[in-house]
Amino acid sequence: MNVCAKCFSDKELIGYIGSFEKTGECDICNNKEEYIIQLDELQDFFQELVDNYQPDKSGVSFKNKIQGNWSLFSNHKSASEILNNLLPKLNTTILNADFKVNYISDILDNISYWETLKEELKWEKRFLTDIVHLTEDLGWDGFFNTQYQLGNDISLYRARVHHTSGQKAFEKNEMNCPPKEKVNGGRANSLGIPTLYLSDNEETVLYEVRASYLDELTIGEFKLNSIESIKIVDFTEDTDLFQPERVNETIKGKLLREKISSDLSKPMRRYDSEIEYIPTQFICEFIKVFTGAKGIRFQSSLHPKGKNLVIFNQKLMKCIAAKLVQVNNISLKSIGIETQHNNGNRCASR
Repeated sequence: MNVCAKCFSDKELIGYIGSFEKTGECDICNNKEEYIIQLDELQDFFQELVDNYQPDKSGVSFKNKIQGNWSLFSNHKSASEILNNLLPKLNTTILNADFKVNYISDILDNISYWETLKEELKWEKRFLTDIVHLTEDLGWDGFFNTQYQLGNDISLYRARVHHTSGQKAFEKNEMNCPPKEKVNGGRANSLGIPTLYLSDNEETVLYEVRASYLDELTIGEFKLNSIESIKIVDFTEDTDLFQPERVNETIKGKLLREKISSDLSKPMRRYDSEIEYIPTQFICEFIKVFTGAKGIRFQSSLHPKGKNLVIFNQKLMKCIAAKLVQVNNISLKSIGIETQHNNGNRCASR
């Protein structure tokens, strides 16, 4: 049976099928002149995949579990036909695409340890956590491989709210972190450790500092202070499931990053304790030490169109421009620039 690349959404799997440069008619979707492969040639991958699931009457269908977490297939019809063709040939007790499943306990136990670790860091022991268990037993040091290179052609942004009206814009050299003696703890940094929080667009920083009606603030534009790019762990990147011989690690890594990303993005409420920051502070230190990455990127929960970046060492970045911005009831008013607000109103130069 032939299956074509268009039956899948996984970029790695699509590329794998295309690498054979064989075209023909797909027996699943009936498309013609598409890159195809014999479905049985994917049997080893699907055996490795199905080994990570177990029957569970309270779970969800196998195809929905895969699609919900991975979007491996291009649609549910292709998912059903491919799985129903392959599952009888595999060593599994999962009988068909609609069979209810959950992840195996090895995966569930690994990922649930994040909740255990959070409670331990907050309320039991903070400085002598069992790192060996995290690395050698759980393998977490290998789960932060969704990385990209940040180059000096990318602009990032940071805002400072003015405390009195009529101030001039802050100078560029005033847009960095406060001195270490004045640094408070945050989602990614501990008390006294300067860490640069940035966003990938100007509008997002206004949400992140919770700018409100008639607030005046300075927005600084930052670029990498080097011709060499730096490595950033990306919590926003989609992960391809087609990683032969690494499927178990790929599943664990994605699910763990999703849990951590949710905590990184969670806005701090007025009545929350700073103790809530400790687990994400810890994981950022863990990433810095065990991956060599210079920062992380995660989704902004306050502005869905934006992403936040944390640069562990602010000396890697430089502020190249700073401008004054005022917020009014319909738009952002700024000096020397005109931009588009997300509600469709124009932002006029002041």
